[in-house]
Amino acid sequence: MRENGFRAIGGLAQKLTSGIARDGAKGGRSNALVRLKADWPVVVGPELARTTRPDALLAGRGARAGKALRLKVSGAAALEVQHRSGQIVERVNAYFGHRMIDDVRIVQGVIPAPRPAPRTPRPDPVIEQEVASRTAAVEDPELRAVLTRLGARIASGRRGFLLGGLGALCLGREVRAQSQSPARFLDPLPGDHILGNPDAPNVLIDYASFTCPHCATFNNAVMPALKRDWIDTGKLKLVHRHFPSDALATRASLLAECAGPDKFFAAVDTLFRTQVQWLTASDPAAELMTVLVEQGVSEAEAQACIANDRLLDKVIADVQSGQALGVNSTPTVFINEQGYGNPGGIDAIAAILRQVGR
Repeated sequence: MRENGFRAIGGLAQKLTSGIARDGAKGGRSNALVRLKADWPVVVGPELARTTRPDALLAGRGARAGKALRLKVSGAAALEVQHRSGQIVERVNAYFGHRMIDDVRIVQGVIPAPRPAPRTPRPDPVIEQEVASRTAAVEDPELRAVLTRLGARIASGRRGFLLGGLGALCLGREVRAQSQSPARFLDPLPGDHILGNPDAPNVLIDYASFTCPHCATFNNAVMPALKRDWIDTGKLKLVHRHFPSDALATRASLLAECAGPDKFFAAVDTLFRTQVQWLTASDPAAELMTVLVEQGVSEAEAQACIANDRLLDKVIADVQSGQALGVNSTPTVFINEQGYGNPGGIDAIAAILRQVGR
């Protein structure tokens, strides 16, 4: 499970956009290191980023040894960083969405000062006007102006609508807090994907990320029994909502949407059952494009779906609804309007349903 605010939406949007922008990097380990270096302040926070730099990803030694991150550290901070190595391992693994490293190896070195931020050009007026319509619900005029400028600058960059859409994730919390009631998200919404009888008396809403191993466990180990005993018998309907935790999970969400309403849950099942295969490939993003070929989604169609703003809007809407409900980890399950986080196996979920079932 991904805990704490590390998966908060502001950091999520930056991770998603930066990960997509670096698709051209070659090689699994070298690509991962490039991503890690670029996003290091996001991964470990500005304090640690000032005194540390990722230097290399090292293969483990021995049959059971895992990978290690060689971390360059300024001399004065070495002891403190050593004490926080466990936290760094946790954050790096959370960033990648799977177990990337098991240890941190510290080497002393000079940490260069960060480069000055590039000058930001004025956003396109048309884009600025479009973003302004998204922030119109913000009552505070100063806050509304700041959010409009931020969204317009993001949208004016490379992959305009894609980054603009992800930029909306940053804006979502402020807009939502003033215009939406969280309670409305505890029932199925228009556009939700529903498995089972829409008129079933009980509802389970699952917020999931396709790079989350616990979400894959829920799909592979819990869903078969849940479907057999509760969904197929008409007692429960399940709503799947996207809560992607990184660029790769966002792509997987878009691919699931690409399969269409009739094949959506089959695509979800395939993506989770093949998670280890495409996550551990030398080029996970390229491997992901082939996963749904048997579902009728060709590689060309998959690439088109990644650039489909309508599908992206659906993913963004799901994330914003999750934020409104306080979701900060995956999977997070709501059963009959009550939140249970990750309740565990089928026995625990069945016990909840027997207790709060209708």
